[in-house]
Amino acid sequence: MSSFTGSISKLPTLLPGFNREEEANITVHCHDRTFKSVDVLDDANGQTIFRVSSKGASSLSWRRAISDGSGRKLFELRHMGYAMKNDWAVEDVEGTRICSLKHVNGMMAQNRSNLDAVIHGESAADDIGNTIEIRPRDRGALSTVVQYQGIELATIMNTEANDVTSLEKKGLDRTVWKARINTGVDISLILVAVLCLAEMEHVWRQ
Repeated sequence: MSSFTGSISKLPTLLPGFNREEEANITVHCHDRTFKSVDVLDDANGQTIFRVSSKGASSLSWRRAISDGSGRKLFELRHMGYAMKNDWAVEDVEGTRICSLKHVNGMMAQNRSNLDAVIHGESAADDIGNTIEIRPRDRGALSTVVQYQGIELATIMNTEANDVTSLEKKGLDRTVWKARINTGVDISLILVAVLCLAEMEHVWRQ
C-alpha cells in the first residue's frame, strides 16, 4: 500500500485520536453471529484497541456499541433491520449521527457489498464531495478497498468465515477480518467499514 504524502488533516476522521503516523494493521474477531462480542487487536503488539458488543437485532434497530480497550464507550453503529435498503448510522455517545453508510446499487448481486460512507459536517453542504467508497474487489467481498477522493485508505481482508452450528463449542469465530490501514487514516473509521462488511457476511450469506 502506498503512503499518503499530503496533509493528514485532509483525510476523513470519524473520531480524533485514532489516526497514526505509521501504517497500522488490525485483526477483527467476530466471535458470534450477532456481534455480542467482537475483539479488535493491534497486530503490532497484540493489544485490544476496540471492543464491540450487541444485544442482537431488535424490531427497531440493530445497535452495536464500540468501546476502546479500556472499556470507554466511543460510539454506536446502528442498522435499521436486516434489509439491504436500510442504511447504517454511526452515533456518538450523545446520540448524534456523525456518519452514514448506504448501499450503492445494493439490490444487484454483483454490487451488493458496495457501500458509500459520509462523515457528517456541520451542515449538509459539508457532506458534498466527501464520500468514502467501500468497494469489494471480488463478488465474495474477500478483499475490499476503502478509498477517499482517489486516496486508498485501507485494504480489508476476510480471512476466516465459519458457517457451523456450534461456534463456541468448537472454539471458532464466526468471522475474522484483517485490515491494513494507511498512514494517517482513522482506525475507528475502518472498523466501521469492517463491521458493515461482517454484517453482510453474517446475515445475507449465512
